[in-house]
Amino acid sequence: MNASELAQALKQAHVSHACQRLQEKSYWQTQLTDGVHILGKQPLGGLVNAEVIAGVVDEWLANLNTTTALEPVIIDVSEAVLRCAEDDDTRVGELLSEAHFEALLEQGLRLQKLRERVIHACLNHPLVSEMVSEMLYTGIKNFLLEENALAKLPGVSSMMKLGRKSVGKAMGGLEESIRVYLRHNIRATLKTGEQWLNRQLTNERIAELSRDGYRRLATMRPADAIKLAPAGLAKDITPHACAIADEATHLQYSRQLVAAGIHAAVQSLTQWTLPALLKAMGTTSKARIKVLAPALASGAAQLHQQNILAPLVEQALGDFYDSDACMGVLEGALEG
Repeated sequence: MNASELAQALKQAHVSHACQRLQEKSYWQTQLTDGVHILGKQPLGGLVNAEVIAGVVDEWLANLNTTTALEPVIIDVSEAVLRCAEDDDTRVGELLSEAHFEALLEQGLRLQKLRERVIHACLNHPLVSEMVSEMLYTGIKNFLLEENALAKLPGVSSMMKLGRKSVGKAMGGLEESIRVYLRHNIRATLKTGEQWLNRQLTNERIAELSRDGYRRLATMRPADAIKLAPAGLAKDITPHACAIADEATHLQYSRQLVAAGIHAAVQSLTQWTLPALLKAMGTTSKARIKVLAPALASGAAQLHQQNILAPLVEQALGDFYDSDACMGVLEGALEG
């Protein structure tokens, strides 16, 4: 056997051995344990380069349509999740405990400036203006017609006996005058309403209303709301959601936010070692090995059954067994 033949034999033996080991739970148990020990006290943030990660992610976000490409998968997943959820008896109170609700409420009550801006924007929307104007007009008209307010006007009292239709005719141009007045003064009316609403929505009042709403929702099932959705909703919405998501991620604004988040995450992780982070997560070495080792071994076995594992291992080995370095060692050994 010459050096080249021996190199190929060693390569095949190496690949076979690696494939066998990757399918054994004991191999992964050792890797999971040793991996944590090897990293030891090394800060996680020091293991990566924030600029490199941010650059790769930015390139991806700027040029790829990730969610649109995954649209069929997202539809299938969404429909499966909805089918599962609509048969579940879980209540809202189980998803959001009262203690967590109170914590969120406490933070929400701090947003007074934002709350006032939202109220202002809502009440100054043209649709709201039209609605309030129409409500006021209808109330005034009904008061005049139904409460006999016109009966005191000269020449009208005798017509009250003829019914509402006749009285309406007697109003003449009064209805249009009311509409014109309301249109001209609706801004002042809404400003008064805005001031009243801000006075009424004190933190105490908001907390009271929020707690009442939570108590009502806590006993409800998300399944009941899901069943009200029309059939095929996920399939109809997903294409639009995917397009919006991809278009948003292409924006410089979104990419800047992601980059800022990556830099902050890496900086924050300089305060953590892997053992400390895993401990904070509440996991132990024994628990990780129990769950992950069988899963990783099973995954390797699945790849092996599909004839994918061996090519991957061979690719990982690279060209070492064909290299001059390997050949030199083998030839020297054979000559000796």
